Amino acid sequence: MSKQTQKTFYRQLCIAKFEDCPMSSNTPIPPPPLPPKSTMHGLYEKYPSTPSTFKSSVQNSSYYEPNAEQELIDTRNRLWELEGWKEAPLLTVYQYLPSILQEGPQCGLVALAMAAAASQSSVSVQDLLREAQTRGYSYQGEMFSVDDMASLALAFLPNVSVQVIEGLVENRDTVVHSLARGAVLLIPYDADRNHEPCCRRGHKAHWAAVCGAIVSSHKCLLAARQGKSRRLMLWDFDVLASSNSNLVEFSPERGEDSSKYHLPKGGVRAGLCGRALILQQR
Repeated sequence: MSKQTQKTFYRQLCIAKFEDCPMSSNTPIPPPPLPPKSTMHGLYEKYPSTPSTFKSSVQNSSYYEPNAEQELIDTRNRLWELEGWKEAPLLTVYQYLPSILQEGPQCGLVALAMAAAASQSSVSVQDLLREAQTRGYSYQGEMFSVDDMASLALAFLPNVSVQVIEGLVENRDTVVHSLARGAVLLIPYDADRNHEPCCRRGHKAHWAAVCGAIVSSHKCLLAARQGKSRRLMLWDFDVLASSNSNLVEFSPERGEDSSKYHLPKGGVRAGLCGRALILQQR
């Protein structure tokens, strides 16, 4: 695959006209150029579950660089097996993001660093942490405010537009359309032990970078990365939306003394509940 083809594949992969998607608006978005026929063939064929990988040039074990095409195929095949889908998806969009593992409560900063790759930018978690501390957004990497995350994104990604959305379900079309245009969704949610969305009232608040979607006639699944696993995740849109909208309080497990964590005015509910960011390259 040529570098130009890889760039097209990583940034946006659309396997159906957008007007065929049941969530599209009356004004369809023209699909991006399709990959070569040989690449397209692989997306609807079963591939061995042994993806090839290559080592990152970054000498840091927290970085992991899989073969992006194989990763999407393997992830989609897991979907077919787990969900029992018989039909091909109406829409598939996917943008490769590098995987970065977090150290400490830095999930939001890690998600932002991963999302930066979509705008061809390189932003380190350490630089984001220093700036967040300087601005008074965070003590040790925690980010309990969507607005503060938006400010950091604007400061480090000058070629990216930042949109704060209120309510994932209400903005379903906006989210899917934006992903089809190559955007990344940064979203807080409650993470279960397997890192998937759950509802714990915000006690397990975590951040993820959503970089793709698979849409069928009856379901929409979002492809996401988060800082506690190298694996590309697939989550039901409505399950993630429910998790996002249940972030209402700071976890008692983190101690009665919340001085180690910076909370915005109004707490977790005001900072995170029902809110997310769309990062779109200008």
